Amino acid sequence: MLRSLRIKNYALLKDAKIDFDRGLNIITGETGAGKSIIIGALNICIGARGYTENIRSGEEKAEIEAVFELNDEWVRSVINGILEEAGINTSGDEIIIKREINRSSKGRVFINNCASSLLTLQKTGEYLIDIHGQHEHQSLLREEIHIDLLDSFSGTGVLRAEVTDTYKKLIETERRLAHIKKSGREKAEKLDLIKFRIKEIKEASIASPNELERLGEEREKLVHSAEIKETLNSILFHLSPVSLDGDGKGAIEMLEKAREAVLRISRFDSKMQEFEELLSEALVKVSEAKDFFSSYAFDFEFDPARLAETEEKISLLEGLIKKYKMETLGDVINYEKELNEELLEIESGEDNAEAAEKEVRLLRKKILELSRKLSRMRSEKSKELSDAVKKELKGLGINKAEFEPVVTEIKKGDSPGLEVEENGKTLIAGPYGIDRVVFMISLNPGEDLKPLAKIASGGEISRIMLAIKNILSESDGVPVMVFDEIDTGISGKIASITGRKMKEISEKKQLIVITHLPQIAAFSENHFSVGKTVSDGRTETLIKKLKTEEKEEEIASLLSGKGVTESSLKAARELISGA
Repeated sequence: MLRSLRIKNYALLKDAKIDFDRGLNIITGETGAGKSIIIGALNICIGARGYTENIRSGEEKAEIEAVFELNDEWVRSVINGILEEAGINTSGDEIIIKREINRSSKGRVFINNCASSLLTLQKTGEYLIDIHGQHEHQSLLREEIHIDLLDSFSGTGVLRAEVTDTYKKLIETERRLAHIKKSGREKAEKLDLIKFRIKEIKEASIASPNELERLGEEREKLVHSAEIKETLNSILFHLSPVSLDGDGKGAIEMLEKAREAVLRISRFDSKMQEFEELLSEALVKVSEAKDFFSSYAFDFEFDPARLAETEEKISLLEGLIKKYKMETLGDVINYEKELNEELLEIESGEDNAEAAEKEVRLLRKKILELSRKLSRMRSEKSKELSDAVKKELKGLGINKAEFEPVVTEIKKGDSPGLEVEENGKTLIAGPYGIDRVVFMISLNPGEDLKPLAKIASGGEISRIMLAIKNILSESDGVPVMVFDEIDTGISGKIASITGRKMKEISEKKQLIVITHLPQIAAFSENHFSVGKTVSDGRTETLIKKLKTEEKEEEIASLLSGKGVTESSLKAARELISGA
């Protein structure tokens, strides 16, 4: 469960900490108060992108920290496995996630106080929390997610992943086969050119992608060798003329004189000992610098032959970049690797083509077998999902609904895919198999089943989504569900029924719900109110956990739409007692 969420300098939140609890956590507040800021912060905590625009005005960074309890053994095992693979410490029964969004630098991710990649956070977040936004119920109208929902219910994840993997391999192998065949036809004319280019790049002896920068620095030093030598002598003379067999006193001698003078005074004033030590340290450092410059000057000399060699190598490397229309020397190095791969491919083209053709045949056979198996499982489970959704819908006030996930074969043009032959029949196989899934529904007796998108209202869609999510929640293992105003289009009795359903779900996993409806808020076990205040000319969002009396007043306010009255307070208490 999500134990706590701290949000600092994010949007209108200056520094807020929310302590959640098990069961049904309700968040209410006026429109624009900042309720959805909380959901945005939660999304960032599980890997969503953080935008600098959301940093509070006048602040350099925003911080969001979430603490989760890993009560479920399976969830704990999976998450600890992800963290261990990433080299991150595991903390037993809890996980602490922290995100920083900075104006002037890249944002940072921490898991259990260890720096983490965003990818590791996203993998972890999938098993921690399931967030449903206020418009997400509309996604149910998109046919392409119907197959995902049926597969999630059917428990076909491993088989579907195998189908997807096989599809990707088949696409890749067919592309490779086409390339091999094309390469074979062009073999004679390309082979000599490829070998010549490989030889030319190889003979350039490119040491590293940064060789041009290194050679450029060396050339600058050689070209300005006289100036460098003169400047080195000047440095040494000013530090200690004696080092150049000269007369006079330099910085070292003068510092030594000063140190001796301070040492004499220190006999009379102990405070001077500190400054004598400072001068001694300065003498050591200046002497070290003198030794370095002396050694550098001794070893430094102008080498005309090396300058000519450097100029020639720079010209050669720049010529290669220009000739092959590259941007950098690293591109030339990568180009040589590509040429070697292409050479190997062409020289072994016939064998590769035969092996690729065999692999394509095997993959086509495999994807058909797997897709048929997946199709059978979908067809079998579609009846169970149908019965489960209808039962849930009755509990949500849609008593006469008929619901059926219809599984049919993909037709040409329906969606991207490959044509595969089965007993003389052409089928279309895509990344999820050979099936198309459409949710069909009838909301009134005697009406034909029609696609969900064509007949359901907003309120009905919200309840259908809630029904499906409740069904899927029993098998997905994710311990926290968040609903951000998915109760659009419902009110009155239906809102109360929806609230009761949410309470039912919260007995199995923690729920965090943002709502405007008093009928749903009445079911809360933990109630938070979100509001805005202005302090020192700055607007700030405040979050407060409500006590029993405060909860009654908040629900009364939601009921009246204006303010708390005796009648609305009485109605609020009746709602709460009936929840």
